[in-house]
Amino acid sequence: MQRRKRGVVSLYTWTDQWVDLPQEPLGWMHSGVAVTDGCVVAAHPGKPALLYYDVDGKLDRTVELDGLLEPHGFWCVDEGVWIDDVGFKRRPSGPKFETERATGRVVLVDDAGSVRRELDDPGADWSPTAVAVIEEGGDIWVADGYEHSLVHRFSADGTHLLTLSGDEGGGRFDCPHGLLVDRRRGDPELYISDRANARIQVYDLDGRFRRLVGEGVVVTPTDMAIVGDTLALTDFTQARVTILDKDDQLVEHIGANPEARERDGWPNARNADGDLVRPPLEPGKFNSPHTLAADPAGNLYVTEWLIGGRLTKLALGPLSLAGAPAVDSGATPDPTAFSQEIRVMLSPATVQGSARSRRFLESPVELHGLRALIVNADGA
Repeated sequence: MQRRKRGVVSLYTWTDQWVDLPQEPLGWMHSGVAVTDGCVVAAHPGKPALLYYDVDGKLDRTVELDGLLEPHGFWCVDEGVWIDDVGFKRRPSGPKFETERATGRVVLVDDAGSVRRELDDPGADWSPTAVAVIEEGGDIWVADGYEHSLVHRFSADGTHLLTLSGDEGGGRFDCPHGLLVDRRRGDPELYISDRANARIQVYDLDGRFRRLVGEGVVVTPTDMAIVGDTLALTDFTQARVTILDKDDQLVEHIGANPEARERDGWPNARNADGDLVRPPLEPGKFNSPHTLAADPAGNLYVTEWLIGGRLTKLALGPLSLAGAPAVDSGATPDPTAFSQEIRVMLSPATVQGSARSRRFLESPVELHGLRALIVNADGA
């Protein structure tokens, strides 16, 4: 029997060329991303500045950040934006790259880009990769992911209160790259993407360890965002965005392209002379997804670490399949529009992953945060 190609029906639709990032001056993007006041915020690939895009991908304004080198992670508050600056910037130079270095910083900037507050490094020579602010009480958490692999807690006034190493939890951190405050269960929790250990460590807001998430599912979890009852994260070296449900079980992988890192010069490419250049980028496939953020409608915005950068929008719903017609978001999706046979795989938390638990899809209206769809037209 001839086998037909298996495709994945996703909760998200890839929006190609949603935005064109500025290429002058040309730089190696290493930016975070945030959503605030109806705008998507990312850093300029080539200079310390924030770019504010509206929901249609149009550049609304640019805010220069004097005194910073590499704005990396963002957390928006009423007073402005907390920014962690990792303290180094890679710049392509022929077949290699040069690294400009400065002091790692965590600062609060206002709408004009002026620094209003700054946290003191509790140790020496930190390279902070993420910052998160707790609504209750105003505590500030900072991940020093690129230097000491520690996570620090500060009070609202900037007093250093606590340092986590991972030893008090699931094991010593190795590049705790991202931070997230998760409120899905009512009791807020701090998610820490323990990237080089292929897992997420979860703590309460007082720094008490609770559990591990993602072991055996994620490889290099880098950044996280909440969409309804689901957790979205970037899996860096696997070149994909992963969606987990409320029970931290796999829903789907989006844009997976693990072969990309096998390319010479990854996350970039090399020209005929062997120089590092911007790589070819394929719609629907990631190259080096770095950070992500969600808007109130559940759409995701994903930055990529590469020369010139890329900022992609993943629109939530309707169901999408490469090569299939779009589905009217106001109508009940017709499974036959995608394939002769569409089946739904329930969450492993519900069915322990049994193959016998598959059933034909009859009504896809309860998908969000609960199920991943697979097309299986090979007779299996």
